Amino acid sequence: MRWTQKIRRNWLGLVCVFVLMAISLINLKSADYYSGDSFHRAQAVWMVLGAVAAFLVALVDIRTIERLSHVGYVFLTVLLIATALFGREVSGSTRWLAMGGMVIQPSEFMKVGLILALARHVFRTKGPDAYTLRDLVRPLAFIGLPFALIVTQPDLGTSIILLLVSASMLFYEGIRFRTVVMLIGVVGLVIPIAWKFDLIERYQKDRVVLWMMGDELDPGNAEEKRILDKNLQTEQALWAIGSGRVVGKGLEGGGRSRLKYLPEIHNDFILAIYAEEQGFLGCALLLALFHALIAWGLGVAHGSSDKFSTLVAAGVSFMFFWQLVVNVGMVTGLLPVVGSQLPFLSYGGSSLLTTFIGIGLLFNVATSRVKVV
Repeated sequence: MRWTQKIRRNWLGLVCVFVLMAISLINLKSADYYSGDSFHRAQAVWMVLGAVAAFLVALVDIRTIERLSHVGYVFLTVLLIATALFGREVSGSTRWLAMGGMVIQPSEFMKVGLILALARHVFRTKGPDAYTLRDLVRPLAFIGLPFALIVTQPDLGTSIILLLVSASMLFYEGIRFRTVVMLIGVVGLVIPIAWKFDLIERYQKDRVVLWMMGDELDPGNAEEKRILDKNLQTEQALWAIGSGRVVGKGLEGGGRSRLKYLPEIHNDFILAIYAEEQGFLGCALLLALFHALIAWGLGVAHGSSDKFSTLVAAGVSFMFFWQLVVNVGMVTGLLPVVGSQLPFLSYGGSSLLTTFIGIGLLFNVATSRVKVV
């Protein structure tokens, strides 16, 4: 199939990517206006690098990607261990690793690394029957190792995304109902144990308590007031979103005095700027673009000719879906603040490269005529 025909068949994915790239740069320029920084220029450079990475990934034989998936998983796991030992600490978290004059966040790349490794494992081992609990031992080991390394950085947001994406891939393949019930029971036991024995960081507990009991907390109680004081970023974000109304305030028309002090304005809370400037209609357009991108990705998965390619395309689509759900839920107060980026829009080199690698994998599967055997 010629490249022109391939592009014509996948025009929806291309349009969504290019429009989201444009929105990202325009929105980050507004973030620079409120914060006094210059994120959009760096983001443009990362976009060029990401586009090159996506193009190269799309050209690699899918059979080669399948054969090397476990190598990538092991390499990224080593990087996560190196991050724990030698990583750079920022704001109490050790998530970044200096390599060759660059600072990368290995946990971001592990999102794609785990998708590929899990797809390879399922492709090579799973039969026609749905998974039982015994069948899930090895897949859960694949998931558990990077999850443990990332959650102890601590990075609750990325670790939750890993779990959600992995669980979605396994459900996509099929799990027996009895096994699902047992897994839910295990999770129901692990969470209170982790809470009781302080396996969850104190500030992460505060965020959950604030989300669940915000209206019931007493400002007169010193401990509860300490938790309430941490609600500023969500309140500021909600004020920004609400003030955008239907059509928004236009570029650089937001409340500069408010947005200037919103934490992570260029990253986790970038949606607050967009919502204030573009309003309900702009947000509807943004969600429609993500919906179209994810629907196209799942369509690519459905149309694939082999299990590995299907799971890779589905995994990448689930990655975009869950990042969107968690970030939007977090910014709007529907979910606790866990730290999760919005694909394309949030600033960050590692995150953006991971996003483009995912796009490259989708185009690889969409345009590949070979079958992994």
